[in-house]
Amino acid sequence: SSVSRSSGLFHVEMAQENVYDNRSIVEKYIHHKLWKKGYVWERQEDRGGTRHDPCSALHTVLREAGDELERLYQSDFAEMSKQLHITSITAQQRFTAVIDELFRDGVNWGRIIAFFEFGGTVCVECVNKEMTAHVDNIAGWMTEYLNGPLHAWIQENGGWVSEGVALLCTTFRNCC
Repeated sequence: SSVSRSSGLFHVEMAQENVYDNRSIVEKYIHHKLWKKGYVWERQEDRGGTRHDPCSALHTVLREAGDELERLYQSDFAEMSKQLHITSITAQQRFTAVIDELFRDGVNWGRIIAFFEFGGTVCVECVNKEMTAHVDNIAGWMTEYLNGPLHAWIQENGGWVSEGVALLCTTFRNCC
């Protein structure tokens, strides 16, 4: 992978586990966050050509909710990211500590959006500091967290195709 500078409810035809790949969800979110700051992140799947994305509605919901969260709390996320003092040695431990704290009092869809937004903010900070290799690492850590500690909660709450996700999108669209 490389980074470079550049100028409702969902209906799913297939079984959810076949459609929703957490790595792809994370990568598309990070790609969006970097793109908004003027960076292009070339992911592995980008090199292999394009294909139809059955998750486009989900990506739209996450982007819109994350963008609204960023608008409301941008300085807080940026400050948290800067205070991490990420280095090659400490990056994963510090990133995971913040995420563990985020979910300390439980999981909800709002915190999952905050998880994505924080990960995206840290990726932007890494690119700003010319530590682009960490973008792939962070995508991996986020995917591991979604596949690990968050997996059961997401499944128990309707998965990525749920009323909770749709309600979250509606709430963010109407709140501010």
